[in-house]
Amino acid sequence: MRILLFFSLTVLFAGFYQPYYTMINFANAELGEIAIHRVGNKHRATRNFISPALYDLDEATRELLHNFFLKPMKRQVDNLHRFVHTEDVNLNEMNNFAKTIFSDRDALLTESVNILEHLYRQSTHPSIKTGEVYVVFIDGIVVLDETVSALGIFKTEEKSQFFQVRPDGDMLAIKKQKGVNINKLDKGCLILNTAMDSGYRVLHVDNNQYDAAYWYHNFLGLDYVKNENFHTRNYLQLCNGFSEEVVAAGADRGEQIKFLANSVDYFTSNEVFDLEDFTKTVIPEPDAAREFQAYHETYIPEKTNGFNISKAATKAASRAFKSTIKLDTGIQIKLDVFNPESSRQFVERYYDEDKGMYCYKIFFNEELP
Repeated sequence: MRILLFFSLTVLFAGFYQPYYTMINFANAELGEIAIHRVGNKHRATRNFISPALYDLDEATRELLHNFFLKPMKRQVDNLHRFVHTEDVNLNEMNNFAKTIFSDRDALLTESVNILEHLYRQSTHPSIKTGEVYVVFIDGIVVLDETVSALGIFKTEEKSQFFQVRPDGDMLAIKKQKGVNINKLDKGCLILNTAMDSGYRVLHVDNNQYDAAYWYHNFLGLDYVKNENFHTRNYLQLCNGFSEEVVAAGADRGEQIKFLANSVDYFTSNEVFDLEDFTKTVIPEPDAAREFQAYHETYIPEKTNGFNISKAATKAASRAFKSTIKLDTGIQIKLDVFNPESSRQFVERYYDEDKGMYCYKIFFNEELP
């Protein structure tokens, strides 16, 4: 039996998640030698602190740092970057520091000081924070079935307050302290020993983006690897922008979400992206197609066609889409962008003459637990 429901509650079309294969595997990664320094701020003339020797990690600390350093990198495996330079990648300082260490592991301490000083030279703004810098050699990372070494460079900036409870005579006393939050890495990069000639492949994290150029551009000198993940993500971001800036001007929120759902449906249903086929399938109306073409030329001036669609990047990019219809009556309707057919068949919007209000109605067979 088909039931008609007029809303007085929030309706959810639950999304789904499926694990997917990734080209980078950390299962057998092991931390090796590590150098720990502290970087100052050149603008404020605060000096660096340079350790004279490598730090000897005990097993408990090694396990703690393994999770602290590598867990954030696992979330970045579909956002691959590489070292670049306007003239020649061999002029990228970080690329050269890594090359020296990969060719001579014993050079890690010396090159870690060079890395520290290079980072210090980029600290030309008062907002750039001082902090500890960790340079660590890592073994056992698998990239496309090849086991490679890696160089990790991590920076801790923010200090969190915590307290310890210790015996004090016949009482327990609370002592307030400050330290590094092991659940949040402020900045980090993982340089993979692969594709040396075109710029080592790099994963990076920046959770304190007070200066967008400082870490990514000035210190590391990175750009995206323009692979299927990059192109897939780029086009889905284009679709999201078109929905927010163009579709929204002439349609309600429900139509925006349907457009996004149809876009995601194309990316999940096809193996290869074809711009002409995408436009005919998702935007068949001629005027809207012309608007999309104009928006495309602004967002992505050079058409990228015929790339393999990354299912992992499709899922990751789609999670950023706003898929909730918020109503002025305090009701919210969440639609599933991975299931556009449900939105088309079972959600309708119209104007109720009796109440003098717009209305959404949903068709369903039964309520799920």
